[in-house]
Amino acid sequence: MMCYIITSNYLIDFLLKILKDLDMKNLSKFLIKEFTEESSKKSIKFFRSYGAHGYIIWLTIISYYFEKKRLFIEDLIQISSSYASRRTVIDFINIGNEKGYLKKINAKDDKRKTLIIPSDITIEEYNEWSKYFVSNINIK
Repeated sequence: MMCYIITSNYLIDFLLKILKDLDMKNLSKFLIKEFTEESSKKSIKFFRSYGAHGYIIWLTIISYYFEKKRLFIEDLIQISSSYASRRTVIDFINIGNEKGYLKKINAKDDKRKTLIIPSDITIEEYNEWSKYFVSNINIK
């Protein structure tokens, strides 16, 4: 079984490359359905329920995870600053941690810094979602 992983750094380039081969009408219908219907995957439902900043935070955390890069709370606040306030991002992270979709880990080299990583369920559901996404936009 092949698993497709789409990270936020590559999503736009990925979509631009495949748009040449797609029926634009089908893609737009799929995207509308994808973002207006409730997801059966609890972690995805959680991230989407917070609008643009939840979606951007989700893809950023996933991207850093798969690129094996460390993501600290302060980095995530900076990345999200155009979409949400510092307090909103911190609250979002705390709720995600409490619900089991994110993990907060103290950095070993600097206890003042906190790493953010996706939980196992978030990774699993992202992998399922990305496979579904790719299969529904007819990538050959």
